[in-house]
Amino acid sequence: MIRYLGIFLLISFISSIHCLAEKTLPYYDSHIAYYGRWQPINNNSSIQSISPGAYLKVMVHGPRIILKLSRPTTVYCQIDDQKDSLQLLNAVYHGILPIELVVPIPDDNELHTISVISMDNIHNIISLESLVLFAGDNHLQSSDDATHYIQHPLIEFVGHDSTLGLGTSQSIMTSFPWLVSNILGTERSQIAFPGAWLMDHKEAVGMETQYFLGLNDITIPPKIVVVLLGEFDQYTDKYTESLAHFLLHIRSQFPQAIVLVLSEPLGVLFRESQSAVNYINDEKSDQDIYFVDTTCWVQYGSTSYSDPSHLNDIGQDKFARLLAPFLQAKLSSQPFPDQKPNPNLPSAWQTMDVGDETSRGLIGSVSFDSAKIFTLWGSGIGTIRQKDAFRFVFQPLSLHGSIEVTVESHSAFASCAKAGIMMREHLAHGSPNVMLGFSPADGIFLQHRPHNFNMTQLVLKRRLSPPYRLRLERIGTTKFVTKIAPPRSNGWEIFSVIENASMARDIYVGLVVTSCDPSVVSVAKFSDVSLQGGIGSGGFHYQSSPHTPLLIQQ
Repeated sequence: MIRYLGIFLLISFISSIHCLAEKTLPYYDSHIAYYGRWQPINNNSSIQSISPGAYLKVMVHGPRIILKLSRPTTVYCQIDDQKDSLQLLNAVYHGILPIELVVPIPDDNELHTISVISMDNIHNIISLESLVLFAGDNHLQSSDDATHYIQHPLIEFVGHDSTLGLGTSQSIMTSFPWLVSNILGTERSQIAFPGAWLMDHKEAVGMETQYFLGLNDITIPPKIVVVLLGEFDQYTDKYTESLAHFLLHIRSQFPQAIVLVLSEPLGVLFRESQSAVNYINDEKSDQDIYFVDTTCWVQYGSTSYSDPSHLNDIGQDKFARLLAPFLQAKLSSQPFPDQKPNPNLPSAWQTMDVGDETSRGLIGSVSFDSAKIFTLWGSGIGTIRQKDAFRFVFQPLSLHGSIEVTVESHSAFASCAKAGIMMREHLAHGSPNVMLGFSPADGIFLQHRPHNFNMTQLVLKRRLSPPYRLRLERIGTTKFVTKIAPPRSNGWEIFSVIENASMARDIYVGLVVTSCDPSVVSVAKFSDVSLQGGIGSGGFHYQSSPHTPLLIQQ
């Protein structure tokens, strides 16, 4: 009896070993899919990630897989792209190579997709020699099904700290590229480095070199390339030319890809970035490279930023949700979504409170009545010094154009409150701008901020008060002519001319009201509002609602 029991136990043990039989896949096995930049090393004995956020995928059954690595590292592992399955694993060197890193998998007889993701730190790279599967009875996804990996389009994100999610709780995994890819169900590749410049410089090579490393080993070309650069570059006079050259180099590598150049959220090198895209559109006739203004997506403040250069978890999430419709449109070969009409305003007018969260004050509003009068209620610290906070009612303007209004009235508590008309490069709080308006302290005034976050300069003032007519005209991209006239009169008088005041080709023009005191509102009425020139046109794209739901319904 005991002898038969021993034989039975031996057979059971052998059967269990068979069920968990090891199957080793070399790194180049077709069952393993790689995303991001990778390159073979050590005489092709292993493959190494060369960009933060690079990851591999394999489809298997449980209960685990083992990664055989040629160097220590720390990685994220995720099962079936489920957020709650995310785990951080450390591969520690104990004097023996290769290092074995065990990745547990649910032992539920179901097929699972395992993602192994490199960290945002370039030192935590993955150097993979092979994968060990406990496959048993054909528990490995067959070679014919490996094409599952390439059914999802690949979006490539090029950038710096924001693209890596630095400043968030889980870095790469809480970055906007990872979040928007989850929304859209795509794969992603993050070619980004902390503090990355576009241009090569003395301290390090820039993205103009880094991006193209490892291109020869790419097996899945990107459907879309998203570029977010400029925050850390310092050679601003050369930036437009360098970015244009960089974009053309991308085009030579990926002739079919759509390229989106995103503005920096706070408008750093906005003009230079837009100019590079305009050059390629106009001079190279490449209409599949786009400039997207993101300066009103995530307004600055502790709710969404950890510091001026880093979005936090909430900021990254907002950014991802607003980017999603633009990417979805191009994945579907459709035009970008139109700006959602404001039901309280005529035509293409939009409105928002410009400013960071500590400066905006009370929420502003606007109405438009049957007499065709705009009434604006605006709070905020005003349009002074290096940053602004006010209520803005606006439209896009491309190149030449003008706005005329009659300021019928302006009610204010503070002498520094203002109401008038403005041309503004972008929608963040430090934008270059020209404003012609009224204040109790100055009467009619003209002010100008020449560069992002520069001091605002008072150009001219005169003791007059509403009602009065105002006209602001841009000629080219550098000349602004201001005129004034009594109400109901066409006898325009030149108030002042600003020369050599460069702005981007595509900007914003509109009506402004600010109380100069975040605890109260100022009210102004505008009539006879007239826009001329390149109104509503231009090569840029934007979405002015900073509180857009998960997927924008246009």
